[in-house]
Amino acid sequence: MTGDFENDWKKSKELVKRFENSLKENLNLFFDEEELEDIIHYYFENNKLEKAYKATDYALENFPFSLELKLLKAQCMILGAEVEEGLDMLENLNNLSPNNEDVIMALTNAMMLTGNAKEAIVILENFLPLAEDKAEVYYCLGTFYRSLDDRENAMYYFKECVKNRITHEDALFQLAMLTEEEGSFNEILEFYQEFIDRDPYSAGAWYNLGVVYNRLSKYEEAIKAYDYALIIDDSFASAYFNLGNAYMNTEQYELALEAYQNTISSEGANAENCCYLGAAYEKLEQIDQAFKYFKKSAKLDPEYEDAWFGLGMCMLKKEKYFEAVHYFKKAINLVKSNPNYWVGLADAEYHLGNLLASSEAYEEAINLESGITDTYINLSIIYFEQNRFEEAEDVLKEGIEEEPENAELYYRLVVFLIKSGKYKEAFTYLENALTLDFDKHILLYELMPEVKHQKAISKIISQFKES
Repeated sequence: MTGDFENDWKKSKELVKRFENSLKENLNLFFDEEELEDIIHYYFENNKLEKAYKATDYALENFPFSLELKLLKAQCMILGAEVEEGLDMLENLNNLSPNNEDVIMALTNAMMLTGNAKEAIVILENFLPLAEDKAEVYYCLGTFYRSLDDRENAMYYFKECVKNRITHEDALFQLAMLTEEEGSFNEILEFYQEFIDRDPYSAGAWYNLGVVYNRLSKYEEAIKAYDYALIIDDSFASAYFNLGNAYMNTEQYELALEAYQNTISSEGANAENCCYLGAAYEKLEQIDQAFKYFKKSAKLDPEYEDAWFGLGMCMLKKEKYFEAVHYFKKAINLVKSNPNYWVGLADAEYHLGNLLASSEAYEEAINLESGITDTYINLSIIYFEQNRFEEAEDVLKEGIEEEPENAELYYRLVVFLIKSGKYKEAFTYLENALTLDFDKHILLYELMPEVKHQKAISKIISQFKES
């Protein structure tokens, strides 16, 4: 099942292609107002602002009195750093069409961007009784108050938004963030429990309760809440999706797979749900199926970086390291700040024998996020293989600073120090390692079998064993 999402995406892409060919070849093809709006929205959604700008100019030449197109033009200006000009245009539109909900929402959002959140709040609060989509107005008010660091009012309006539309994803996320910042988990749990007490058959209330439990890492409770939501509404795509995530967090990969498949059946295939389904297949070591869905995800959205990373991981597991490097670099070109992408690239480069490229990728991963044990270990091994002994020791010491309770880092450092002839320092780290986790000392024998015959080492281990 491809779903409406994929069909709509293909239609939009074909429409945009026809529009771009028309401009390129000077064909002067006719596009109606609705088609031009779709083209501009496509450019917005794909972060192609310059093309959106040109399309609005073209559209207004053909439909100069269209309020919707003027609104899109103003939004282009604001996104393109012409904020004051865009704001002036929106104010003119508001004068021409007072109480137009789309104009007011765009105007107040632009005002917030220019630092006039208080004035925007006054406009929205006055407009609220007339609003058709009250949930969205409540959400914007919550966002504006949040920008002023007025958390009490922000919480109030986000709650009003959820009361008005129980499945409002963005309001739910903001409530979760505020709850986490304030530590008011009991309050928010009670808020959703009140919904359930009033209406036990509210799928949205059970879903929201599951989201809060998920934020608290109470995955079993979250699973139960999502299950209740799905008993009430078995087509609730977001509940299936979050249920899949909860199963992934509890390493129940077969059940996660089923949940993601149900997500796609409910809402159609999109880049995100295909990618997550691919991840479930990967965890189950069904690499060919995983590759298939990661590939589909990347096809649906070529800028969805996790899909390229997933393809890289599949190639890594199939020992196709050149292909893995290609896919990891695709992910990194889209998002350079994810340490996991750099670790994947480092692993692939290492297997190709490109030690310098591998070490540079590991270094980048550590710069982005400290505390990933394997990164310190693998980088230290590369340094040691390159006879960069001091650097090998330093990177393990850096790892120990970040993870002082990780015994494996100490044992590996002991081996490197012994090989460098630094016995006194090695003995100190060995005592720390044995104190942290005596049983892991067998790692010494695995990494350096000859250590069994070193009397000083054996004596220290024996002393700790007796104590």
